[in-house]
Amino acid sequence: MKAEKNKFLQTEFFIFSWRAAVEHNKVWKNITKDKEKKEFRKNVKDFLDDLIKKNYQEKVSDDDHIKNIIELQKKTEDLGNRLNFGTCQKLFNMMCKYYWCADWISEPPHLPIDSINLKKIKVNNISWTQLDNVDKYKELIEDFKQRTDSNSLSLWELKNWARPEY
Repeated sequence: MKAEKNKFLQTEFFIFSWRAAVEHNKVWKNITKDKEKKEFRKNVKDFLDDLIKKNYQEKVSDDDHIKNIIELQKKTEDLGNRLNFGTCQKLFNMMCKYYWCADWISEPPHLPIDSINLKKIKVNNISWTQLDNVDKYKELIEDFKQRTDSNSLSLWELKNWARPEY
């Protein structure tokens, strides 16, 4: 029964992460049919599950984490619908956050960069949905480290995260 529970959670975590990554930007460039979109998402989910489980059982460096986000972006390109770096980092970092909170992986080195977290460190001139530059992402990670004065961005984000009131 544990395998079925984990499969359910993996699917739900991907759905939540996907929605968070794509709800504010247009991601469908070359794929227009619903069946193709579903297949694209399934392939991305399977790729992410494998990548995260394989590489995050122990602590991962910033550089290795960034390489994994780049791998995800290359995978989306190979699947015929390249997602920009901002979308990939949000999707990847959200998945890592969920897996970490479920105690499936070790603590990820980064947090999901989005407008809420950028506002918390008073960076307002960047749109994460338009981010398509690895160097700018690295700069933002350094900004978070300096402005949060935290040794753990994942833990800082978890402590400071708050869902908007409904």
